[in-house]
Amino acid sequence: MAEMCDSKELGDPEEEMFGGQRVKKKYIGLLRSSRSLPGCLTRAQLPLLLLFISLGFFMLLVSTLVQVGVSQELTRSDLEEILQQLTWMNVTLAGLCRPCPWKWELFQGSCYFFSQTQNIWKDAISACQNLRAQLVIINSTEEQKFLKSWNTRNNQRTWIGLSDHHNEGSWKWVDNSPLQLSFWKEGEPNNHGDEDCVELYSDGWNDNRCSAENFWTCKKPLSPCPGS
Repeated sequence: MAEMCDSKELGDPEEEMFGGQRVKKKYIGLLRSSRSLPGCLTRAQLPLLLLFISLGFFMLLVSTLVQVGVSQELTRSDLEEILQQLTWMNVTLAGLCRPCPWKWELFQGSCYFFSQTQNIWKDAISACQNLRAQLVIINSTEEQKFLKSWNTRNNQRTWIGLSDHHNEGSWKWVDNSPLQLSFWKEGEPNNHGDEDCVELYSDGWNDNRCSAENFWTCKKPLSPCPGS
């Protein structure tokens, strides 16, 4: 009885367990290498990466079909096994695609990066541009609540992309669009000491000196996964 159990556990010597699935050894190398890829891929790199991996799987499939065709006729069980492997590979490929880069938060179709360092307002704009994003522009009450919950949780003053440094009292976003929906704290803005840049703090917005150092939040659109 013990020998029968040992034999069952060994299984097919040509297969290995991978992600809870029994997979042919010849597929394992590609799948393991795909898991070690960087999580942060640009929108241009991701389709190319998936194309190369798909081509690799296609070549493996062709190779398998040739081997089966040479050795014996293709049976129904062979086709079912190949279909099962391809289905699982597609799931693995889908797992490589992320709508937002690592360490970014997804909310209502946009990706948000919350800094761990502090900068003056102008440098915060540059930092977001370096990440191919924009110092956050707030367009809805839901978005304000999302950002407020993050800031309240971390007790941070955070720059947003709003200022009147070009024309006192004329508040504009970093994309030069005028302010329409606002969430000022009571008594703000008061321009106390030439305060031209806006920070999100506690329960609302406050104008502050642009030379103050605050945390900052970047925002950019999500990157749709190929085929989605």
